[in-house]
Amino acid sequence: MKTLITCKEGYEKILANEAALYHGKLQSKGRGWILAQWDEALPQELCFAYQILINPVKVSASSINGLIGKLLDLFTTHVKQKRIVEPWPLLFSSSGDAQLIHRAKTVEKIWLDNLQKRMSRVAKLSQKSILNGSQLADGLFVHFIDFDQAVVSLQAIGARQQRMQMDPQAPSRSYLKIEEAFHIFGCEPKKNDTVIDLGAAPGGWSYSALKRGACVTAIDNGPLKGPVASHPKISHLKIDAFKYKYDRSKPIDWLLCDILDEPDVILELLYEWLKHKRCRHFIVNLKVGRTNPIVLIKNIKDPLKGIASFCSLLHVKQLYHDREEITLMGK
Repeated sequence: MKTLITCKEGYEKILANEAALYHGKLQSKGRGWILAQWDEALPQELCFAYQILINPVKVSASSINGLIGKLLDLFTTHVKQKRIVEPWPLLFSSSGDAQLIHRAKTVEKIWLDNLQKRMSRVAKLSQKSILNGSQLADGLFVHFIDFDQAVVSLQAIGARQQRMQMDPQAPSRSYLKIEEAFHIFGCEPKKNDTVIDLGAAPGGWSYSALKRGACVTAIDNGPLKGPVASHPKISHLKIDAFKYKYDRSKPIDWLLCDILDEPDVILELLYEWLKHKRCRHFIVNLKVGRTNPIVLIKNIKDPLKGIASFCSLLHVKQLYHDREEITLMGK
């Protein structure tokens, strides 16, 4: 099976190395994407993947009308014998280049207008959005790799990364990371859940849990800001997160951790929490700027020595809002 996999720009080589872990063979790569061949089944999850286009084909033309015509012919031929009664995903994407993004949007608009003339009912059922599920979806997925060249697929898998909306009352932009993590995890704190937030200051992650009605213990020498500082459901312990001694008889519902330190140090801390069954769910951010992330992922998922051995569910993702980071979500 051939795939085109998109990623955050600058992470193409890392994504290719991650694919190689699961026997994916790199064929080519460009800005924000790789083309890989799989002789075995696709892995259930790739940390650095955004969208996976299945069995893509290249379409090229010297004019915008030529591109639109070829894309239209490809899609209409595919759906001609199908009965389309459910909404279907339509995704035109490109790298971060401003001109290429504009090109993709222009082609998408004109293409959809043309489809409306040919297949009005089918066009009305299209949904212009990213793929929110991790299951294989049927639709039209077009990724521009050059001004006059696109890669097209009729099936794709999304990794669920999503740009979140900032809350003006949130104490920091790290709030966006935890909101996106809850979205991907498909699980979040409930009213009166117990939460410990290690390295909480200034309170972005604590604020997200408090909004959901949780009871939060914030662990950080630094000050909390905004509505978090005076919230009735928060307790602030002004100590170093690594010196905090867990003294509860029952596991907490959620462990949150976004500490600026080496990932091996954070993983060792998380390992102790999971080994001693101190939490039911966790979301932990790792800074990977100076670390080989592929070695890190192998260690995390090691069935004998990694934290995966303690988890019934574990996601390892580079979020849309992560920079030189990856985020672990598990229970």
